[in-house]
Amino acid sequence: MNNDTAFAALYFDDSVAEISLTSQGRNKTDRIPLVNEDVVLSEERKGEQYFHDAELCFQHWQSCISCHPEARVDGLNWDLMNDGIGNPKNTRSMLLSHATPPVMSLGVRDKAETAVRAGIRYIQFAIRPDEDAQAIDSYLKALKPVASPYLQEGALTESAQRGKELFHNQGGCAHCHPAPLYTDLKLHELGLTQGLDEGKAVDTPTLVEIWRTAPYLHDGRAATLHEVLKQYNADDRHGKTKDLDEEALDDLVAFLLSL
Repeated sequence: MNNDTAFAALYFDDSVAEISLTSQGRNKTDRIPLVNEDVVLSEERKGEQYFHDAELCFQHWQSCISCHPEARVDGLNWDLMNDGIGNPKNTRSMLLSHATPPVMSLGVRDKAETAVRAGIRYIQFAIRPDEDAQAIDSYLKALKPVASPYLQEGALTESAQRGKELFHNQGGCAHCHPAPLYTDLKLHELGLTQGLDEGKAVDTPTLVEIWRTAPYLHDGRAATLHEVLKQYNADDRHGKTKDLDEEALDDLVAFLLSL
């Protein structure tokens, strides 16, 4: 800010907005370009812009980023019409979504491309050219995993190394969560669904970046990975963890948080 003027960076077109704060100049905004030529957005950049842009939505009140900050998760449950009303689901990350079909917690969309178009139509209540959806696809496909802060100088800790051994052997986790995507791309009935979803199978999510996607399980009931592995896995249908002592469980969680 400078006296009666505020400045805001315009991320997508490399310019600065100069906004008058005086009563006489209210609603007056000038654009100051930072480059000599108009910025030509790549397909990925267009998709990122659309992902953040509430102009796509009916009445302009939400955008994709509203529930998927940084194209990841907001940590909340939402009750969407794609699988019925009265059965809210926890927000899922968009990372690797195009590489891990089907999508949505119950796998109700066959692939991410379908989900992007359905989201525009039935969540944002808008009808847009398919070019917009294609651009969003390009943006989401370009997302890269962020290295876990639980790594030490980019490597697994000793605890995580022990957890890796458990993950691939005694725990049996890799059966449904094989590397490198850490999902088998299948639906599994684990006895966790209830209410309107009782008895339904859930999609195996990727474990990549699981360190930043709490709470866990399809309905967010588990606040921590410890709860996933013990409190909500009493019959060992979700990995063989019943007989693990606390130290081994800590090791397994350390590995998961390193992915």
